[in-house]
Amino acid sequence: MKDESILEALKDLRDCRDVGVHFADERKRLRSISYAELMERAQRFAGGLFRCGVRSGEPVILVMIEPESAIVAILGCMIAGCPPTPVYPPQNLRGVSGFLQFVKHVAAQSGASYVVAEAQPYSLLGGIPKETASVRGVERFGKVMEGARAELSTVNPVAFLQFTSGSTSVPKGVQVTHAGLSANLRMIREAAHMDRDSCVVTWLPVYHDMGLIGTVLNAITLPCELVVLPPIAFLKKPRLWLELMSEFRGTHTAAPNFAYGLSVKRVPDTGGLDLSSMTTFICGAEPVLPGTIETFVNHYESAGLHPGAMVPAYGLAEATLAVTFTPHMRGLVTEEVDVNLLSSGLAKTGGERRIRIASCGVPMNGLAVRIAAESGDCLEERMVGEIQIQGASVTPGYVGDEESTRASRTQDGWLRTGDLGYLANGELYPCGRIKDVIIIRGKNFHAHDLENIASEVAGVRTGNVVAFSVREDSGESLVLVAETRIDDQTAEIARKIRTHLAESIGIAPDEVVVVPAGTLPKTSSGKLKRSETRRFYQEGTLTKKQGALSALQTAVKAFWR
Repeated sequence: MKDESILEALKDLRDCRDVGVHFADERKRLRSISYAELMERAQRFAGGLFRCGVRSGEPVILVMIEPESAIVAILGCMIAGCPPTPVYPPQNLRGVSGFLQFVKHVAAQSGASYVVAEAQPYSLLGGIPKETASVRGVERFGKVMEGARAELSTVNPVAFLQFTSGSTSVPKGVQVTHAGLSANLRMIREAAHMDRDSCVVTWLPVYHDMGLIGTVLNAITLPCELVVLPPIAFLKKPRLWLELMSEFRGTHTAAPNFAYGLSVKRVPDTGGLDLSSMTTFICGAEPVLPGTIETFVNHYESAGLHPGAMVPAYGLAEATLAVTFTPHMRGLVTEEVDVNLLSSGLAKTGGERRIRIASCGVPMNGLAVRIAAESGDCLEERMVGEIQIQGASVTPGYVGDEESTRASRTQDGWLRTGDLGYLANGELYPCGRIKDVIIIRGKNFHAHDLENIASEVAGVRTGNVVAFSVREDSGESLVLVAETRIDDQTAEIARKIRTHLAESIGIAPDEVVVVPAGTLPKTSSGKLKRSETRRFYQEGTLTKKQGALSALQTAVKAFWR
């Protein structure tokens, strides 16, 4: 595949009848279609868009639940030259209002002309055309599929729009170009040793870049076998993911850190699984916890899992997806660095109090990484600073937001990621976010380091801890909020968190709040919202139950049954 556009690869799929996609449900019932059939459906969706009056070049917001519908709609938009802009429905009743505000924000930023949704979320969206300037209509997915087949249109430079999660700021629409997408797909395949004999198994949401690019588009445009499980099916029964790898002789998959922890906790018996064919378990999209990866490897070693198959990686939407990749079949590598020195910006191994940080590998071929100080000066290895990147797959900017686009670039043209990290032996060790640095008693602490340590305490839901500081008359106070499923031991869990942090890094939180599972606010891609958690804490509403349903929420109650 050339780096100019993936449309040429899609065109080749029209005659591809011996390879395709296997869609599994939560009962593991399969619906298999060839890539030729998939393309035929995508071309009908493109034709349906034109019949609705959508013009080539106009972004289209997609609100899909089923993976098959989402993939067809995304490919159909690309064929029509209309940048698809995936948005996921609210995860529960409380999220309906926020979801509608998000759709309006996406429409305003992107200038989208149409919204296409599956039947269930469609009922929520009727008022969007009246409340946004650009949206001319909302249509059901099934209705759009009644269109005649359309041929591939002239290439629109923008392949699709990926709105950032909004975990640290207002969501911004990253312009993913065809050239950038093709380049990043090539880089990932090279780093992951993917070819047409590979088999990708995924449960990741297609509306998220790691799922769409890292698994789905990688497989489709090779092409190689693709096995897709709905996200909800994985969350209900993680073993399904492993069973599909075993039965299809999978080779590649990807997931955030929490999924590997869940796959140990919820799959106590590994009997009947054979993971010996798997060469690549990518771990990204959230901080990589060394303990979680090691536990996963140890748990599934009896099922044939090779430790070298674990692939911590670093990336972001502004780079299209991936930036650095762990060398093939090398596995997890970590460093134990001095906490006190790390707080002053030096990553030195050893020391009385240490914290483990995972390497996320080396820059992929076609991308460069450097570490920079606040002054903009480049830093030497083992100095902590902002991770900055440059290369073929970096976005040209944010749609409808020139100010943010300018702010995201250095004077010499490097992309500012807003992430902190350091380089050691050419490998990248991410440490946190610039906005999430907490200064307590003159020392800098990275929020996710504190959260990772707290997650080690028994009873705490791994990856469901938020650390932040609160300014008071006496100075900055450190607060941790942790989720648990053990409701009758919250005081004891809070005590253990304080003790464990004090023993690990020499500082105890001023307050630890232990809350029920599902309390912490998250983005649609599952990232914790620290600023919103802090706001709820300060307002005293963090642990309050939701009140009566609004009329809109009541109207869609059946959707969530």
